Amino acid sequence: MTSYNRSKALLANALKVIPGGISSGNRANWTPFPLYYDRGDGARVWDVDGNEYIDYVLGRGPLILGHSEPEVTEAICRQLRRGQFFAGQTEAETELAELICALVANAEMVRFCNSGSEAVHACIRLARSATGREKVIRFIGHYHGWYDGIAWGFAGVRASPDGQVLPAPMSLGQPLSDAYNIVAVDWNDPEAVTNAFKTSAGEIAAVITEPIMFNGFWSNISPSVGFLGFLREQCNAHGALLVFDEVQTGFRISLGGAAQHFGVAADLSAFAKALSGEVCLAAFAGRKEIMKRLVETNTVHTGTYNAYPPAVAGALRHLSLLAGNSGEKLQSIHHRAALLEQGLRNLGRQTELPFQVRGSPGAVTTAFRAAPGRVFNLRSAADGLDFSLQSAWHLALQDRGVRITPEGLWYVSAAHSTTDIGITLDAARDALHNLQRP
Repeated sequence: MTSYNRSKALLANALKVIPGGISSGNRANWTPFPLYYDRGDGARVWDVDGNEYIDYVLGRGPLILGHSEPEVTEAICRQLRRGQFFAGQTEAETELAELICALVANAEMVRFCNSGSEAVHACIRLARSATGREKVIRFIGHYHGWYDGIAWGFAGVRASPDGQVLPAPMSLGQPLSDAYNIVAVDWNDPEAVTNAFKTSAGEIAAVITEPIMFNGFWSNISPSVGFLGFLREQCNAHGALLVFDEVQTGFRISLGGAAQHFGVAADLSAFAKALSGEVCLAAFAGRKEIMKRLVETNTVHTGTYNAYPPAVAGALRHLSLLAGNSGEKLQSIHHRAALLEQGLRNLGRQTELPFQVRGSPGAVTTAFRAAPGRVFNLRSAADGLDFSLQSAWHLALQDRGVRITPEGLWYVSAAHSTTDIGITLDAARDALHNLQRP
């Protein structure tokens, strides 16, 4: 059994001054407990106990080029040496915006912020400003950040004190008044979307969606054929805006994001993670007439840390490397992710466990789910899910030097080699065999 003694001691100390010993709630469910890490390089990380892992967590998505990519790191350090905060602009900010606009079909103008939650928040504010409406249609099971205004309906709906069926809050502390502006419906359900527009006729400002349902145990659920196009048509017909939350999919499924991959353009899009690589940076982008409301109307977007120069410099080098040579690095990521996905599917056919695999370009999801039916939304993904096996799988891989998220999500980076994939599949085979033992 792998030793995590130093991590355990550090966690015990942290619990005295940090709630739960963690600074993000989604780090709480790691097996056997939240670990501490010392360094990362390429496709590998080392924890404070000296354990080495092939890393498929990649910071939960940003490190699509791998840990500590030398050119990106140098760009960040170079700008840090030149200066950090100017309360003004740098040339790299415009260059990064130009690159995003060149890559993404629906991006005519760009603004920068610091997190995916902020970018989504800005998109929703702009949609409400542009339409003069307040309600937003969102999909059950999609994650759009933790801010009060949108964190309703993630897990479904429920009856409110006044008897209305409203989206359920994600957390205690959310004001109930926010729920009345969110309409939560099932993913991949055109009838539910149609009914939502009818019920709230003339009130819908936007439909927000992940182009691929990506978070939690229900990650890597693709839209049904034509579903995103249907959303585009419905928004056009009812005067609402279509918002893509591309925090997960942007610059991972294709250089042009969902607009290129699915052939459907949103009015506004939120980006983070694979946009920024080693730095904390996010962006929202969209049609010029909408984005210009930030300067032509009293639609406020501000922040001291927005377009932080070292982050912008790092993101510019990161995205330039990812897009260089006609996207050669991204193509290699897709190729290796496909190898991993196929290898895991082959292992699934060799076990009696209810082991299932889903994939999208650049990422794979593994789940232990007894239900045989197709996965197309939150309820179907959760149907028959074996949480105890899921947890045991996470720990079994970790003990064998392979790191994935507890939810079973595997990100692949440009730093992962075919040799890494082979080693990983050997470890996965052994882990499945161990789980199958009586």
